[in-house]
Amino acid sequence: MTSTVTARASVRTAPASTGHKQRDDIQGLRALAVGLVLVYHLRPGWLPGGFVGVDVFFVISGYLIIGTLTGELRRTGRVGLLTFYARRIRRLLPAATVVLLATVAATVLLVPVSRWPEILREVVASALNAQNWVLALFSSDYATATASASPVQHFWSLSVEEQFYLVIPLLLLLSAAIARRSGSRPVAVAFGAITVLTVASLVFSAVYTQINHGQAYFITPTRMWELGIGGLTAMVIRQVRVRFAARLALGWLGLGAVLVSAFTFGTHMAFPGWIALLPTLGTAALLVAGTAERPRVGELSPLLGLPPLRYVGDISYSLYLWHWPVVVFLLEEAGAAKLSKRQVLVAAVSSLVLAALSKHLVEDPLRRPRPRRGGARPRRRAAYALGACMVVVTTVAATVPWQIAQHRLDALRADIALDADHPGALALDPAHTLTVREDVPVVPDPSVAAKDIASVWHDGCGQYDPAAFPMTSDKCAYGRAGATKTMVVIGDSHMTQFATALIDIANRAGWRVKFMLHDGCPFSAAAPTKTRDADPSRVEPFAECPAQDKLKIDSMLADKPDLLVTAAMSPESYLNDLRWAWKSPEALTAGYRSYLEKITAAGIPVAVIRDTPRADDNVLDCLQRNPAPHSCDKPRSKAVAAFTDPLATTAATIPGVRVVDLTNWICTADLCPAVVGNVVVYRDNHLTDTYIRTLATPLRQALGI
Repeated sequence: MTSTVTARASVRTAPASTGHKQRDDIQGLRALAVGLVLVYHLRPGWLPGGFVGVDVFFVISGYLIIGTLTGELRRTGRVGLLTFYARRIRRLLPAATVVLLATVAATVLLVPVSRWPEILREVVASALNAQNWVLALFSSDYATATASASPVQHFWSLSVEEQFYLVIPLLLLLSAAIARRSGSRPVAVAFGAITVLTVASLVFSAVYTQINHGQAYFITPTRMWELGIGGLTAMVIRQVRVRFAARLALGWLGLGAVLVSAFTFGTHMAFPGWIALLPTLGTAALLVAGTAERPRVGELSPLLGLPPLRYVGDISYSLYLWHWPVVVFLLEEAGAAKLSKRQVLVAAVSSLVLAALSKHLVEDPLRRPRPRRGGARPRRRAAYALGACMVVVTTVAATVPWQIAQHRLDALRADIALDADHPGALALDPAHTLTVREDVPVVPDPSVAAKDIASVWHDGCGQYDPAAFPMTSDKCAYGRAGATKTMVVIGDSHMTQFATALIDIANRAGWRVKFMLHDGCPFSAAAPTKTRDADPSRVEPFAECPAQDKLKIDSMLADKPDLLVTAAMSPESYLNDLRWAWKSPEALTAGYRSYLEKITAAGIPVAVIRDTPRADDNVLDCLQRNPAPHSCDKPRSKAVAAFTDPLATTAATIPGVRVVDLTNWICTADLCPAVVGNVVVYRDNHLTDTYIRTLATPLRQALGI
């Protein structure tokens, strides 16, 4: 960032970013912003609102970019669009390309092949500056809610900025054209246009954040106002004289606003929305406070301009780029969900070293190329050629292993045949002595086991809408046509996982089975909420569950099925995987009791399947890394005892409710193995569909069908 300084008065505000002198306090402010983000990602509990560092960056970017462009508009009446984009390419693309290519290499070397497609898809999206929209699309996708973090997830903010850089110059060109026709000053028209854009974006952000918090966090329309605030600040301070007392107050109040946000905000809040005004206006105040040419004692800008902070600010862009892949790959290599204290130190030092190297070896040489003959036009052409080359190279580098992995996974995902060498759960049958060969491959292959799900998910039955499809409809109905007996299945994804076995049971018994399922909706009158420490990208609890449950209950009371089957994921798993929690254990239990008693009072038999034992989160990664599956087993005490099942516990106290416990068909007396009878048991916290198929016989016996 550079600025031209006038000499009219020591309290005169300095024009923002017009090309000659870097403001040291802004570099210090960048250091503060990246420091907040770094601490938040290394240890979220230390700084629960550290994600506001990104908002600080947004305001700074708006201040510098709009300040530069409107300065040019004021001087020349136009905006050099091609020159502007060439500068952006040289400034941003080289370091980003190096990090993305390093991420591709690390993914291929360190990450199981089953996760390559998802990560490399995001690498391509990041190279094309569309990562924020990819994350927004999947932020409300329950199926990916428990997936491991992407090493390029943080590129979403860079995508927002690049999209902003596409819009603002065009808006200023339009303002200049309107000014020429109306006889107005171009900068005045531009100020009005940016004000309208900023206010509209802020209002939309406030509204949409309440509708869909997860998507609102990432998408450009909900974030553009933050850059707009920075731009309006740059335009206003050109016209006003800021006195010492005002600068003093604005500096310390602005710093306080940013720090209060960092220490008190949490990801449970509806963010960005209105509350993002606190860190963004605080940043704007800090920018105004640093406009004196010769600051006086007590002002904050000299502190922000201290050499250590200034240097961290200089490398802040590369530090932001490198730190998150370092964190993710350290966790990947350790097979852990949280960095140890030693790993925190390793991540911090590694990120700083990589950032410094990127700054001096990549950013600076390409940002300030040697002078070329012919003036600006050849330099622009070189910048565009460089940018196109970097995008193409990154896209190809990510796409090739992505497609190789996808081809391999598709081949492995072919129909899996169960035979005598793959008895699965039947290997645990105490009534039979099976000799299970250990020299045959397990099924499904661990690299594709994550996709081994029930067909009802593909049929859209994981998000059943009873308003559109009543119980008597054929939607999500399986089994024998014209059957006289009907089984209704209701619950969350831990109920859905049993669908294939229940369809097999219905076919063999001559029943009709109707699935009225909704992932993330346990059959309880009590609804969960998102916890304070939940990441913004976590899927939100589904607001439609209570209304849909009422329709399902009304349908059952009217049509009287012969059996209701339900199950639910444990509250501990909801907390661990989704960061959802209930007001109290008693509230959840009362919610289960309310529904179950309503159904049994109508004379409808109910069967509750106890929740399945919990595997380690990285069980498939473990199986792909270790030739001996036994090394991935989990002690039964940890897989079962550590997780409660209030639905089954409540059901056991209600007459007319049968509790089905399949734990002994999944675990031995001491262990819950990752592989049983040469069949992979878990795909995440759910069982693989292949293993579920081997549970059909014991489940039918337990249901008494």
